[in-house]
Amino acid sequence: MHELLERTIKEASSYFQNFLLHEYTKRSALHEVDARVKLIATIVFVVLAVSTFTLEKVLMVFIFLIVISAVVGLSLRRIAERIWLFTLFSFIVVLPFAISSPTYGVTFTLRVAASLVAIQMLIMTTSFAEICSALRSFKVPAIFVSALWLAYRYAVPMFRELLSILLARESRRVSKGSHMEVWRKGGEAVGLFFLRSFEKAEKVQLAMEARGEAIVHYRGKLKMLDFVYAVIVGFTAFWWVII
Repeated sequence: MHELLERTIKEASSYFQNFLLHEYTKRSALHEVDARVKLIATIVFVVLAVSTFTLEKVLMVFIFLIVISAVVGLSLRRIAERIWLFTLFSFIVVLPFAISSPTYGVTFTLRVAASLVAIQMLIMTTSFAEICSALRSFKVPAIFVSALWLAYRYAVPMFRELLSILLARESRRVSKGSHMEVWRKGGEAVGLFFLRSFEKAEKVQLAMEARGEAIVHYRGKLKMLDFVYAVIVGFTAFWWVII
């Protein structure tokens, strides 16, 4: 039982870390689109997905997002790896209602999946620094953006720390041991995690102060590719309205 719990925590830590990471390995056309345009597009896609329970509209948004992702060169497999857990969780939550109304269950799950795809299209093609700069360009309060930036910079290292603690504990264990021994070692691992979290928080704050905490606003002009992507978003919204 404890081995299953450890594997679950390890896989969950790896999943959440990958969910938040910006995709650097492969460039796509969407990487070249201005972060301000992508941020607005993401908000539009999410609003379109969650503001209706009409299956046709939700399915249309989901298909449009998949097609856009494939056309611009994003890995659909990588997107699926990033969204499957939340999508599965949403389906389990709505499963009691889906038994009596299958359409409702499918629609609800597709709403979550479409929203996650839209969010991942932003995360995979835009660094968090660019997202924060785009937020400041839209006059979002600096204190809110700074808190968001600090939370992101802190969350990713902490998931890495938790994963490294679990891997180190697993590599040093030579026998299964009793349940009491496992719980005792587990308590030590939790204590070590909290100690490292305080240390990591201090290091992150000092690093941000050393490099400068000011978030630079976007000042560049929009390119033709930005207008093309905006037209695609508008086209999606137009079809959503007329369906």
